[in-house]
Amino acid sequence: DKFTDELLELVIFVYSAFLIPYVLSMLICGIPLMALEFGIGQYFMKGPTVAFEYICPLFSASCLVRNVSNANASGTSPSVEYFNNQVLNMTSNPNDAGPVKWDLALLLILAWVIVYLCIFKGVKWTGKVVYFTATFPYVVLIILFFRGVTLDGAGEGIKFYLDVDVSKLSSADAWREAGTQIFYSLGAGFGSLIAFSSYNKRSNNLLRDAVTISIINCGTSFFGGFVIFSMLGYMAKQQQVPVDEVVSQGPGLVFQVYPAGLATLPGSNFWSIIFFFMLITLGLDSQFAMVEAIVTGLTDYWPEKLLKRKPYLIAGLCVIMFLLGLTCVTKGGIYIFDLFNTYSAGTGLIITVIFEACIISYIYGMKRYSSNIARITGKSVWIPWKICWALLTPLMILSVFIFSVIYYSPITYDKGKPYPWWGEFVGWLMAGICIASIILPAIYKLIKADGTFMERLNKLLFVPLTEEEILAKEAYGYGVSKALEEKNVYINTSGPTGPSYLSNV
Repeated sequence: DKFTDELLELVIFVYSAFLIPYVLSMLICGIPLMALEFGIGQYFMKGPTVAFEYICPLFSASCLVRNVSNANASGTSPSVEYFNNQVLNMTSNPNDAGPVKWDLALLLILAWVIVYLCIFKGVKWTGKVVYFTATFPYVVLIILFFRGVTLDGAGEGIKFYLDVDVSKLSSADAWREAGTQIFYSLGAGFGSLIAFSSYNKRSNNLLRDAVTISIINCGTSFFGGFVIFSMLGYMAKQQQVPVDEVVSQGPGLVFQVYPAGLATLPGSNFWSIIFFFMLITLGLDSQFAMVEAIVTGLTDYWPEKLLKRKPYLIAGLCVIMFLLGLTCVTKGGIYIFDLFNTYSAGTGLIITVIFEACIISYIYGMKRYSSNIARITGKSVWIPWKICWALLTPLMILSVFIFSVIYYSPITYDKGKPYPWWGEFVGWLMAGICIASIILPAIYKLIKADGTFMERLNKLLFVPLTEEEILAKEAYGYGVSKALEEKNVYINTSGPTGPSYLSNV
């Protein structure tokens, strides 16, 4: 699910009214959450598993929750028929899973082999790979942009793209999809931001990075909308239909509608090759981050056992994820993918981020967290950051979740094929697992801890100040570094196991 949503990062503005919820979600949720997670990783210099043990041991498991040519005689576009009947060979309804499609399974093996080869040597090696996989899509976007805007009818598509339909702003789906897409495109809630920021220099200006990266990311998505809708306008002109009859979303847009438009252009093979190669690089970038988040969390938790065996750990994770992915490459796999994409990737992600924001703001403490960030970066944390972290961000996420539940409607595939009762059950079970993976370990820790109930609760909820924080309080007014030096306390910020101050657990 994360894989495909990253592939679709270029086309998040599928509906005109999506622009406003998307921008507001970026300002209120996306940028603050990215800064929040950057701060967690950079301050503790650990992945999500251990970092949350330092923040709130009771809820440390919250880090473990974790995607046209002319129609023929049948009235169906050849690209749609090829995707549904040849590539997917999909069954007629979600009740029929069908056998594994071994051509897709072999491609899935190839994908995971490439992922392994790109990350098994560690973050520095992955960074070299990302120089290409992160920049190549920009080259393709620019090429496709200039090709698209020169097509007949491109103007109508761009006009449709920029025309805001205010009536759709009342739809809870638009806000939920906007918020979820922000989490996906920025990587918030998956643990990858915490994992990668744990490798930063501790003095890195993380607030500046959060703003810069968010704007570049969302600006790229906005620019990608011109690439997509210029082509859709051209297709609408060719078919003599309104643009909204050409527009699709999800896998249909990437694998059916847009390729169908490319097929009508001179040199269609060239355009198709660079387009799909761009999608591959986007998918690889996405998987790098997800696997690295898990690997960093596990190696931080069991460094003695796993750090020296990291290549084998990565290989094992790739094998496990390949086996799980086999469920999505059966003939009915697209239905299973849709379940994951709707419930686990949507509802589960929102729940995780709500827990994360509330734990930092109201349990670890906003004042304490802000002081830590200000101390390591040497820059004060402005009040708007604190307001977003403590109030606006969790409130907006919670509102989106509540309205999603209130206006919930049964899931259907491609707006036409309803799922049986077990589909709904499995979907909500996946969302329930996200909550259970946070609550059940907390209950277990409360049971196993010593003392009275209130003593156990207080011990697991609130962690004492670290040596560094105590000295920082004593040093208020004349510099933390000088105070640490005078007291013969040296903070090692470059070691493989993170800062060597006393643990706050």
